[in-house]
Amino acid sequence: MTTEPLSVRAERYWALVREEMQKVVGQSPDGLYAWMRYHLGWEDIEGRAEQASGGKMLRSVAVLLAAEACGAPAEQAVAAAAAVELVHNFSLLHDDVEDRSDFRRGRANLWTFAGVAQAINTGDGMFTLARLATYRLQDAGVTAERVVAALHELDQACMQLVEGQYLDISFEKRIDVTQDEYWQMAAGKTAAMFAAPFAMGALIAGAEPRVVEGFRAFGRHIGLAFQAVDDILGIWGDAAVTGKPVGDDLLARKMTCPVIAALDAGGDDSALLRRAYEQPPLPGEDIATLANLVAKTGARTLTQMMAEREETAALDALRFAGVPADVIALCAEFARAAVVRVM
Repeated sequence: MTTEPLSVRAERYWALVREEMQKVVGQSPDGLYAWMRYHLGWEDIEGRAEQASGGKMLRSVAVLLAAEACGAPAEQAVAAAAAVELVHNFSLLHDDVEDRSDFRRGRANLWTFAGVAQAINTGDGMFTLARLATYRLQDAGVTAERVVAALHELDQACMQLVEGQYLDISFEKRIDVTQDEYWQMAAGKTAAMFAAPFAMGALIAGAEPRVVEGFRAFGRHIGLAFQAVDDILGIWGDAAVTGKPVGDDLLARKMTCPVIAALDAGGDDSALLRRAYEQPPLPGEDIATLANLVAKTGARTLTQMMAEREETAALDALRFAGVPADVIALCAEFARAAVVRVM
């Protein structure tokens, strides 16, 4: 691979993926596709072009990074990267409905003005387009066998994502969620859609099974780290940076990694947090006080340590698979970007 730094490489990848996604979604004025473009940050509510934040597109970067690392040009794998990005955005759209979240990335969520039914239908359409986009790999010269393997990887990840979301929703009715249960949920809801993109890129390039599994494991560990950091940001993040109101997780009584760790810690602060979680949010509830209770138990620090542990395990997986040192160095940049959210 070239010594091109990840920040420069990512800019090149983003341009390729956006162009491919625009081909897949199209410019139809029909409301369905207009709402897709709104959700993706390409248009405002009135259908006027805009450049709203579409996120850092980490998952699509993962596809192209793995493909190039294994010897294929990014252009050959870009259809898979677009498919991954569409799946990710479909899941966010449905997640916003399920959580009744009003904002994401500083913009009103689609369901708040299009309605729940149309938002769900738009997400369904994006999921279907993602599968269709994967077949476009054949146009770039990818063999039918590798296309099927990539699509199978994506479908498996989607099923794991849905299973993880099921667990996450079910946790909202419980206060006895264990760390093991949490990590099982995170492995499906979040890590699967990091593992699959890396594996897809390697598969498209024709990498040997050991290397494919190494990239898959790398993505899985990074996904777990990403979820842990996401939970930290959900309580202590900056809304101007995350684009979501801070404290929503506490208001919703979500069983996130820091909350579970805080409840397990014992002591007075843990007991006060448990008492708050055993009842619905009160009008005017001071979320900052709850966040402080969680932090005082040491749960914030523990969660950060868990994220860093997964980051280390991710790089170890690549070393075990015999991935070259220069590729590992580039993947280490990706790992840092995912954990500290800077690219």
